[in-house]
Amino acid sequence: MALAIAEHCSMLACDHIGEACRAAFSDSTAATHFKMHRTKCTEMINGVLAPYFLKKLVADVGDQRFSLLLDESTDISVSKYLGVVIRYFSDTKQTVVSTFLGLVELEGGDARSIACAVVGFLVKCGLKKEKLLGIGTDNASVMTGVNNGVHKVLKEEYGLKDLVLIRCVCHSLQLAVSHASNDTIPRSVEYLVRETYNWFSVSPKRREAYKAIYETINCGEKPLQITKVCATRWLSIEPAVSRILDQWEELRLHFSVTKSSEHCYMAEVLYSMYSDPQNILYLTFLKSVLGEVQLAIKAFEGEQVDPLKLLESLVSLIKSVSSRVLNPLAKTDVLKGPIDGDISPKPYLGYLFESKAAELHLVPEHEINVRKRCVAFTISLTNELRVRLPDNIEALQYMSVFNVEETLKHNKSPGEIGKIAKLLGYSPADIDKIVQQWHAIHLSKWNETKNTMSFWSEIMKFRDAADINPFQELAMAAVSVLSLPHSNAEMSVVKSKLRNRMSLQTLNSILYIRYGLKLSGEACYEHQLPDNVLQLFGTSAAYSFKSAPSVAEPAIESLVQNDDEPLFL
Repeated sequence: MALAIAEHCSMLACDHIGEACRAAFSDSTAATHFKMHRTKCTEMINGVLAPYFLKKLVADVGDQRFSLLLDESTDISVSKYLGVVIRYFSDTKQTVVSTFLGLVELEGGDARSIACAVVGFLVKCGLKKEKLLGIGTDNASVMTGVNNGVHKVLKEEYGLKDLVLIRCVCHSLQLAVSHASNDTIPRSVEYLVRETYNWFSVSPKRREAYKAIYETINCGEKPLQITKVCATRWLSIEPAVSRILDQWEELRLHFSVTKSSEHCYMAEVLYSMYSDPQNILYLTFLKSVLGEVQLAIKAFEGEQVDPLKLLESLVSLIKSVSSRVLNPLAKTDVLKGPIDGDISPKPYLGYLFESKAAELHLVPEHEINVRKRCVAFTISLTNELRVRLPDNIEALQYMSVFNVEETLKHNKSPGEIGKIAKLLGYSPADIDKIVQQWHAIHLSKWNETKNTMSFWSEIMKFRDAADINPFQELAMAAVSVLSLPHSNAEMSVVKSKLRNRMSLQTLNSILYIRYGLKLSGEACYEHQLPDNVLQLFGTSAAYSFKSAPSVAEPAIESLVQNDDEPLFL
């Protein structure tokens, strides 16, 4: 029951669920002795279940190299937390997994405080900081600053000289689009999209009036709702743009009727904007370009993606965006230099844009102005992507070398694999082994030659006649590179406005249980707890955590390092 409560509902529900179980099985002797309310349930979750799942996670990581995804957060009490997600190769799952490692309360928001909290938390969890391969962060200067960022502090002050920094690709794409639009796309375009949503969101009467007009024009079909534009995420405009373009004439008619019937100034403004064909041309262009960027973001947000194909997605995005305005005869490498000097005299801005421009028959001066701004946006976006993503492209290039097709080629360059091994911090002796194994691996016959992760999992388990893995060092290097934090991590919503008094320890415990069950692939009613864990339920041992403010206390070292010690804090 404690597992089910932690996975599905609040502690408060335990009071009635426990009594309901006793009432339903009142004829059972065991049921009459069953007593667990929210206080005891919280004690069991914090004192027994959370330490058990954390111990399983740390044991699964073992001696593997791992990466961390880090992000700061502030709750309703204005306490600063650092969310930590670990990414590593799991021997039990035979794949690279990303899962919750903990929430750490920060004493300060500066780089040294965050770096100290990260290292201290790893020590308390029983993980070796020397095994930390890379960190994935957003683009905040406190994290990525070249002079005093968290990455810099970890490398210089904590001896992690080979630590790899991966900036969040999704965040970088958002910033690139936002900066590209600042001086190119008219502000009125974003205003049109934002105010269209606001117009309908504040009044059910307006929604009903528009629904009647839309159903009349479209033979009873109901309109799709205009989506909200997030103030901090410029790319959230893309789905709203698509909805508006699909309903352009209906919306224009609605504001035409409304401005006359309600005598509303905002309705007049929106009607004039919907009557301007330049706006529909701008939105048509944005729909096409932002659609491409959204596809790249979805690739990096997905959980079941091949990391070795992400480089192709990122490079394809940059080349595809630049191809709209680049001179076909230009020899410029869009990944290395600006494209401003190689722009086509008559750029083709996409089928949607060109067909809509031909259909609208704009005044020549207006169409030239729109084209000029769209070209400027494309140039700026290409340059922003090139400037913001070089580190990520380099890291993804490391991954692409370990693609199964590349690995099994007969003609391979030893310099590339040697360079990667050196950047990962391997000694010259180990690099020599890795290079030799790289040259010989295609001489053996392998079963898994389609999926890269399955291929390297097979090599990790391979043993020859002497029960030795002749490709051990190469396989370890490959899974280490695949463990780099190339994508975002999925996190559950546990603490909300309705549950804002939840302590950090309980929040941590619930997340340990939820992600522990997810990692095991079992539901709360399927998971079999060991006997030594079950014996702690209802005993005084499970209550000894009360003085600890967090799951990540020093006592956790005995939990994860000594199997003979009790599983409690």
